Amino acid sequence: MKEKPISIVIFVSYVIYVIISSYAIIYFFSYQLLLRVFILTISCPAILLLHNMSDEPFPRLVFIRATHILVSLYIAGTITLINTALHGTELSDILMRLLAYMLIILFDFHFMRRIYLDFITEIKKGWGILSLIPCALIILAVALAFCPEHYSKRPTSVVMIYLLGAVIVILYTAIGVFLSTQYHRQEIAQNRKILELQVQNIQREAADMDKLAKQTKIIRHDTRHILSTIASLAESGDMQAILDFTDIAGQKPVMPETFHYCTDALIDTTLCFYLKSAEESGIVLQTSVTIPDKLPVDSAGLAICFANALGNAIESCEKLPKEKRKIIFNCIGNPKLMFEIKNPQPDRITFGRNGLPRLPEGGMEAHIRSIVAFCEEYDAFYSFTAENSWFKVVVTL
Repeated sequence: MKEKPISIVIFVSYVIYVIISSYAIIYFFSYQLLLRVFILTISCPAILLLHNMSDEPFPRLVFIRATHILVSLYIAGTITLINTALHGTELSDILMRLLAYMLIILFDFHFMRRIYLDFITEIKKGWGILSLIPCALIILAVALAFCPEHYSKRPTSVVMIYLLGAVIVILYTAIGVFLSTQYHRQEIAQNRKILELQVQNIQREAADMDKLAKQTKIIRHDTRHILSTIASLAESGDMQAILDFTDIAGQKPVMPETFHYCTDALIDTTLCFYLKSAEESGIVLQTSVTIPDKLPVDSAGLAICFANALGNAIESCEKLPKEKRKIIFNCIGNPKLMFEIKNPQPDRITFGRNGLPRLPEGGMEAHIRSIVAFCEEYDAFYSFTAENSWFKVVVTL
């Protein structure tokens, strides 16, 4: 609650600084000088301010903001040329600028944002080199436009500026292709990690089932011998021997009864395995699980979803001291199948614009992606939240 007023104060202070500094440059020098130095007096402070107020990595922030500045330069320059050619007034110049910026903002929000949103959140490397491109193009565009005099007084400069614009379009097309290639490569790598996790889960479940089958086989073997012995004693008519033998047989260790969470064998085995693993890791469990016999989705997919959610919680807890390890697991079957898993988080979590947590690369990130993929496949609701050092996953089917 305190961060919002502070951000407002910082933003208002920046606006006041821009107004005062711009007025001073115009008053003591000229408007042309302001156009030449606005990158240093207005744009650079804005980028630094945004960097301090957001969680964006600095190179990526520079690339995005410098691209916006570059587009703004061409819009402003084009409007100036049109207004000059039509012998317009200052009012017509302002109105045309407002209209142009509104159209660009709508275009950016409804079209470009969808393209670049995945890129800027998924691709984590290479932004430092990419950010140099718009920065260099801004310097070149400003130099062409205002040195040695204003571009509107030099027709050849106008041609050069728009030739540079064509080069910018080509460069950004190449950047888009590059980012798309990188994005698809990372997507393939992430899908491979998810598949590896799913294979590991299946292998664990198979090992657990194999262990259960071996224990059952031992019990059946012992039971046959017990029954054979009792039958032999019964034939001899020695009732006391039968009673003594049954007392001894009753003292034999038997396979511990396994707690069942549901009637579906795959989901039950998955929950038993991961909750047992949590207990072995010294994690305190608080569970309330009710799963209906009739599932709204495929049991294999739901089992993998449970495995990823619990696996993520266990991995997070294992990084904490034993006294802080705890998992709260609640699941209800009516009116809809819904579960939530809460665990204390060792690291501070930030969220991207898509609402997904930015977790360390590796297992945790793959867990979250697998849950999202499952929910998108079955059109299920999901949410990830982090409050008071606790991380919570909620899935509703």
